Amino acid sequence: LTAAATLRLAGFDVRVYEQAAGFARVGAGIQMMPNSMKVLRRIGVEDRVRSSSFEPYSHLNRAWDTGEIMRELERRFPGWDFKVTNLGVGGQLAAQMFERMAKDVLPRAPHLVLWQTGVNDAIADIGVEKYRATLKAGIELMRAHGIDTILVNMQFYPKAERVKGYTDYLTAMHEVAGQAEIPVFRRFSIMKHFVKSGQFTPAQLLSPDLFHMNDLSYGCLAGLMADAIEEQVKPFLATADTARGSGNAPRR
Repeated sequence: LTAAATLRLAGFDVRVYEQAAGFARVGAGIQMMPNSMKVLRRIGVEDRVRSSSFEPYSHLNRAWDTGEIMRELERRFPGWDFKVTNLGVGGQLAAQMFERMAKDVLPRAPHLVLWQTGVNDAIADIGVEKYRATLKAGIELMRAHGIDTILVNMQFYPKAERVKGYTDYLTAMHEVAGQAEIPVFRRFSIMKHFVKSGQFTPAQLLSPDLFHMNDLSYGCLAGLMADAIEEQVKPFLATADTARGSGNAPRR
């Protein structure tokens, strides 16, 4: 339709034929980026589009090749520069992730590690105590190098609670985090709430296999993770600003 309208502006006689028998909801939205809106403005339909659409409060962009989250934290903390790197390898157990930490994580000297793990351990049932010991070792390794850790627990999917011992692995992570006094991002509870409250269906939150997460669920959880980080960091920033104003060096 946009091409047809543009051609008409250039003096062409254009006819558009629709093969669908009728128009109906398909459960999908259309995101219009800035360059697209410039075209719609040029053909005179911008006001009509805006009248039936909305501008989101926030948005989440990811790099296509690395999964790196772009701009969300910068939006919340103007003037700060954040580097987010995805080092996840699909299908790995917690122990395999731990083995990679010295080579893949420590050389980057991050301030914070989000360790998302547990699903494959529970499905393979590698042993709750072995899983618990691996989590402790990973947390201790990060702490020894001055790196903060947030654990991200397992995802919710329709068959999750029928997997033998699945909740045992969830419980183990929370117990380890409590002993180490570090936070857990409750991915399982959040996704379960999304479904049980009727906000989303499993088919909307997950890939066609109804197991792996999709862009929608990753986007929702990333936004909530950014909320949580902002809530924890802002009091420190306020204290640091106060200390600078009084001439004292801020303490971490």
